[in-house]
Amino acid sequence: MLPKRLIIGLISLCLMIRCTGGNERCGASIRGACPPAWNQWGDKCYKKLSKNLPWAEAKQECIKMGSVLVMPQSQEETDFLLKNVHHWFWINCNDLQVEGTWVCQDGTTDVKYRNWGNWQPSNGIREDCGAMRDSGDWNDVLCENLSPVICQRPAPQLYF
Repeated sequence: MLPKRLIIGLISLCLMIRCTGGNERCGASIRGACPPAWNQWGDKCYKKLSKNLPWAEAKQECIKMGSVLVMPQSQEETDFLLKNVHHWFWINCNDLQVEGTWVCQDGTTDVKYRNWGNWQPSNGIREDCGAMRDSGDWNDVLCENLSPVICQRPAPQLYF
């Protein structure tokens, strides 16, 4: 029998639970568990940096904080970011290695979701870095531009 205090503590935790198929391993993000000044949506924490930076510097600043440059993976996540964090910003998407071959990653995992605007990426002269526009679609722009920065990291998790 579990102690009454433990049961009450578990009930009072506000958890967002998700289970994966197969072995039915479940994970729960603890709501409100993101560090101060970070916003939570689903199982991720987001933080907007206080100054606009070029793309490469933005990516490095996120890494220094133990996070990565934001990379939306759905329209719902895009809507959250636009409404709650900022209305335009860099995304972790570029064609710096091979012109025209866009690599969009959430950390080290390739992201299948794409939301390029009409006629984008246009691969204009030196437009090698991705940015989210206030319309929610993506544009390829000069990496040297100064743009707002949003970093993302996983929310603290419990597995059971």
